[in-house]
Amino acid sequence: ARTELYYQRGELHRQHGDWILALEDFNLAEKQNPRLPQINFARGKTLFAAGKLNKAKTALDKFISVAPNHAEALAMRARTLANLEQPAAAAADFTRAINGSANPDPDYFLQRAAAQLALGKLHEALAGLDDGIKRIGAVISLQLCAIEMEIRAKNYDGALARLHTVAAQSPRKEGWLARRGEILEKAGRNAEAHTAYSQALSALAALPLNRRNVPAIVDLEARIHSALQR
Repeated sequence: ARTELYYQRGELHRQHGDWILALEDFNLAEKQNPRLPQINFARGKTLFAAGKLNKAKTALDKFISVAPNHAEALAMRARTLANLEQPAAAAADFTRAINGSANPDPDYFLQRAAAQLALGKLHEALAGLDDGIKRIGAVISLQLCAIEMEIRAKNYDGALARLHTVAAQSPRKEGWLARRGEILEKAGRNAEAHTAYSQALSALAALPLNRRNVPAIVDLEARIHSALQR
């Protein structure tokens, strides 16, 4: 019982950002029960949050050695490895976390893509995002990241096709039309870009006045006017 109380108090300290107190409680819990496996997971999360990356990896390694398919721990170690500038190992751990999850967190796919991009594996990163979209559905964050990857690859038609899919899901069109203009402009298709920017302005003009005065909309309108002047 005392072991569990130390562990629970340590978790509360961790959630409040009191890293030293959390680690002290995890040590006390471990003294009470040296075979308690989740201590190293809790310790790893705490050390990661405290910026002690090498120590965090050591604790997570110990936990994963006894729970090799624990998706959340694998993802935490992957983030640790990414911050230690070991993107290949990070990508491998994110893949293990994804494969070990019945319903993977979209962030696993996004962060794996970032690690793959750091390795210069742009097409692999894009394929991984598409795998995520197939597995968990058309999550907006995955779709937007895939659009950015297509633009990096200079596959502007691919980016536009993905943007069309995302825009079709949204009742508001002005932001997507402006984004379409930006992609067309990057592709050197200036006449089409001008049309898209003009359509975005028309969509903005159709908004009620109270919506048009929102800072994000004011900023978008200014960006569109600037683009049309280009």
